[in-house]
Amino acid sequence: MPSTDEDAGLRSALWATALTGAALTLASPFLLGWGGAVGVALGSGIAAFNLWSLGRIVRAFMNGAGLPWVVLGAFKLIGLLIVIAVVLKLGITTVIPLAVGYGALPVGIVFAQLGAARPRPATAPSIQGGISDDSGPEGR
Repeated sequence: MPSTDEDAGLRSALWATALTGAALTLASPFLLGWGGAVGVALGSGIAAFNLWSLGRIVRAFMNGAGLPWVVLGAFKLIGLLIVIAVVLKLGITTVIPLAVGYGALPVGIVFAQLGAARPRPATAPSIQGGISDDSGPEGR
């Protein structure tokens, strides 16, 4: 299957989210302690997986998958909440480091969009034939 602009956009958003998560994880021991680094790493991993799965669901929807996208989205959301609940219930991390790591998702998407934004050259519309008067009887 050929790569499309949407695939490239998702790929750049995934890379930006992963790199943002890595940067937050590297900075977290200084801000949240070593225990917080585990939570930030888990949160950013969950965020990247969430973005990847959302991209797959949207692609399946656009290609005419059998299941309605609402059902797939609901399963993804329920799965996300279950994973977060299990991580918190087992005491692996607390809410704040997990939320900081999950913040890599919106920040990564913004960075990916900023990197994709390219200014277009200013062009004027072509008026080679000039302006014709179409209010006469021949223009109607």
